[in-house]
This record gives sequence, structure tokens and C-alpha cells, in this order.
Amino acid sequence: MAQEMEYWDEDRYLELNTYFRIKIQGMVDSDPYIRDLQKSEDGLQLTDLINRMSASDQELWDEFIKLDRIKLHLDMQNHLEGKGTPFTPRHGFGDASSEADDNASPW
Repeated sequence: MAQEMEYWDEDRYLELNTYFRIKIQGMVDSDPYIRDLQKSEDGLQLTDLINRMSASDQELWDEFIKLDRIKLHLDMQNHLEGKGTPFTPRHGFGDASSEADDNASPW
């Protein structure tokens, strides 16, 4: 993980987070296959969404997941060292005051 830390790019993380937030919502709203999965007994799984993405979006997703793992590591490290936003069960490492502007906060 230490070697991966050099690849942390908060701006890119936020850019990809916003992109996928919009992309996935669009898929849920417009793809009949995805809507049918939502209503099915097994429900909609993240892998179902990823498998419906284009190859280029799947590559971007892989990049996002790598950045997300680094962010989680940083958040946990900061939490253990008493730095950053403390962890809460309701908001994770996010800021509880961001409820009013939920769209601006990462997933």
C-alpha cells in the first residue's frame, strides 16, 4: 500500500466519483435491464452495473477503485492518528454537516 500512496490524486478521485455518480444514476434511470434487476429477487448488484459499462468506463472504474482504496487507507490512518474527520457509523469518514449538500460529497 505504501507504494500505491504516491498515486493519490484527490482531484482525480473527486472527478471520477462525480462521473460515476452521474453515470450510475443514468443507468438506473434509463436501462430497462437494470430496472428489471432492481425488481428481481436477487436485486441489483454493483457488478451488474459495471458489466453494463463500456470498456473505457470499466477502465475508469478500475482507476476509481484504486483511488478509493488509497482514500480509505488514508482516512483510516488519519482516524487512528486523531487527524482528519472522525469516523461515525452514520457518515463514515465524511463530514456530518454535508447532509444539506449531499451531491457534493463522495459516496
